[in-house]
This record gives sequence, structure tokens and C-alpha cells, in this order.
Amino acid sequence: MKSSKRKICQVLALAISSISASAAMAAGPLVQGGGSSLVAPTIGNLTATPPGEIGLFGTSEATFTYYSVGSGAGQSAFLFNAPSNFGTGVTGTVDFANSDAALSTAQVTSYNNTGLGSTEGPLIQIPYIVTAITIPVINAPAVTSTTTPQTTPGQTHSISLNDSDLCGIFSGKIKDWNAVVNPENGSFYSATSKPITVVYRADSSGTSELLTRHLHAVCTTANTATGVTFVDSLTFANTTAFPSGVPSNFIGATGSGGVHTTLVGYSSAGTPAAVAYLSPDYANQFLAPSSSSASNPLAVASLLNATNGKYYSPLYTNATIALGSISAPSGATAAGNPNLWVPVAGETGYTALANPASGYPVSGTSQIIVSQCYLSSTVSKAVVDFLTDHYTNASFASLVNGNGFDTVPSSFKTAIVADFLSNTSGFGLDIGDSGTCSGVGR
Repeated sequence: MKSSKRKICQVLALAISSISASAAMAAGPLVQGGGSSLVAPTIGNLTATPPGEIGLFGTSEATFTYYSVGSGAGQSAFLFNAPSNFGTGVTGTVDFANSDAALSTAQVTSYNNTGLGSTEGPLIQIPYIVTAITIPVINAPAVTSTTTPQTTPGQTHSISLNDSDLCGIFSGKIKDWNAVVNPENGSFYSATSKPITVVYRADSSGTSELLTRHLHAVCTTANTATGVTFVDSLTFANTTAFPSGVPSNFIGATGSGGVHTTLVGYSSAGTPAAVAYLSPDYANQFLAPSSSSASNPLAVASLLNATNGKYYSPLYTNATIALGSISAPSGATAAGNPNLWVPVAGETGYTALANPASGYPVSGTSQIIVSQCYLSSTVSKAVVDFLTDHYTNASFASLVNGNGFDTVPSSFKTAIVADFLSNTSGFGLDIGDSGTCSGVGR
């Protein structure tokens, strides 16, 4: 009898534990977003191992969910409040999006003037993290340098590329390692032929935008394949850049994970030689020591900054150096313009970001896009508190650094908190502002 009672109690305990766990997972309202695959390991989900920011934030206020679908899909999901962009069967509200590419001036204007801004409130776009874009080199010639920086676990020096190498490889002008010039000595890397496969993002990707922004700034007809003209774009293989289609040695992959998997396969097989572009958290754990997405390490190149003649690894500190003296918008009018927080073509600071005077040449910021207004005050508070943790909590900063990124400069943090999270600036731009958000919200 005692044994039976004990078993019944054990069953009840398990049932109660299961119910409690389910309740914890479902605590608070659902706050869902998605987009950039670059920041996906950092943001994470409740079940992510190691935990990302969502895991650190917990479920006491809301249950955050993130869909890694690429920057372009994330932008579109937010601008049209279209959760189906996150995947078949996803419903509800798009509360936020992350994109490594800034929204264009036209996108912001359309949203605010003729889109959902009139019924759901203005959008807010602010830099979320600082990132370099790495250039993985697979089955490349042996490293012989004694001066270039370390970029990969277990090495002392790295293969380095300059802008002409990047323009030649990513345009299809250079298709073999024996045609790649070592910027250290001006000679070719290898006399032995090693044909190069270029792996690019086939989806709409902010990582592509950060690369093509730089290529657009530095590539010329002299160092680029005939007929190829790079433009700043989320779509690498766009028809303006490649009017006749990408070269035959190019292969597309979807998402940061897709690029990483393709490159790991080439590395394991010992062939072919390959070059790609990828965020640090999918490259290796020298750059992103706590990223499980980088557990199968890829060798990456250092890059020569053409302006100051120095070699830089894609460490997050070198990405922050590349931002230079760019500062947060000052004053109510400027702070209320989403494009001034992340310079786009035509805005002050764009050229400096596209081809920085110092630091790692292919660097920038990844953005978060949120609404100023939410119909639920609970959602509004949860978004504010999540962002406050992201920008001010040391544990969140450590997680960002561990994934190979830097936190935004302190001047940006101060301005973001003052303008959007607390309204200590007095601009009325804060999330949930009673004047702006009366009767509107998503």
C-alpha cells in the first residue's frame, strides 16, 4: 500500500512539475521578432544552449521568441506586420526585427506616411551591436607571414587580403589562388593552381549588405571582372552587380548557418578551395569564444586597410575602431529620424562606414527595429526592459562580446536610453510615450 501511495505521489509530483514548467515557458505575453541570422546566436531562444539574451531575460515579464530568417525577411515582416515571413503557421504580431542592413530612407518614409505608422505608431531603428564581416578562406595556401595578426585558433599569423583581392574574388575576376596577390610582398600566394569557389548568401541578407557596401566603395573597373558593378544591396547576386548572372565558380547558401555548413564540408573534404563572407559567431572561437555556432572553426583572412596601411583581424575591437567618431543624433528632430541612427547612402557618416580610415575595413552595426507604440502596456514594458538589459546589463554585454561582437559606443548607449527607453531627453520618442501612442500601437 505504501509503495502504491509513493508511486501515486511521484506521478502527481511529475505532473505538477510539468505543469509548472509549461506555465513558466508561457509566462507573460508573446513578444516575437526575427530577421538577421548574424545576431541569432546572441539573441537566442528560451531553449538555446548556451543561453542567449532571451534566456538571460527569462519569462517573468514576457515570452520572447526569435526567428532567424535573414535581415531582408525581418525588415519586411516588421514593415507589414507580417508574421508569416517568419515561417509557415506563424501568427500574431511582429513586435520587433533585427537587420544588419539599415532600412532605406524610402522604406522609413513609406512606413510612416502611407504604411502602418499611422495606426501602429512610428518605428524606431537603433544600432544593436557592432560587427565585423569575416572572410573565411578554405583550403588556401599555407600561411608564411610573420607580421599579419592572428585570426583563427591555433595560428600565429593569417593570410591577408587587400581591397583588390576582395574585388577580384567576389566579382569573379580572380578564380584561382595563384592569381591572388599577397599584399605583404606583392607576389602571388601560390604557384600551384587552387581554383576558388565563392560561397555567397543566396537570401536577402544584411551580411551581404555590409560586404557590398564596402565593395561598392573600393572596387574599380581595374580590379573587378568586366561587366560587374557592385551596389550596396541585401541581395549579393543582384542583376545590377551581375547583369549576366554570377560566375560559374559561385555557389549560393541560405543563412549564416548554410554558409558555415557548406564551408565546413569543403574544409573536411580538402577540396575545393573556397572564399566566403560570414559573421564572427559562425566563423571560429578565436573571434567568438562562447559561440557554439563557431565550434567547427574556419580559417579567416586578415584585411589590409588601404587608408592607413595596417593589417586588421575581424576582432570586435577592430570593428569598433572602424566606426571612428560617428556619434548618435543630437536634438529631437535628428533623434526622431531612424536613418540618422544608422547612416544610409546620402547621410553623414555613410562614406566613413563604407571605407573606414582605420580598423577592420568591412565593419558596421546590426540594428533592431521596434515600434514606439504597442497596444499592450505589458508588451511595451517588456520591450523597454529587454532593451535596457541589452544596452546596460554587464551580463548581456559579456554575451555580446562572447559571440564576437561589440556593444555600441557609450555615446549611443546613453542617447538610446535617454531618447527611447526613459525619455529623460524630453523628446517624447520613448517607447509607450503617452502623447504619441494614444489610441495607436501594434
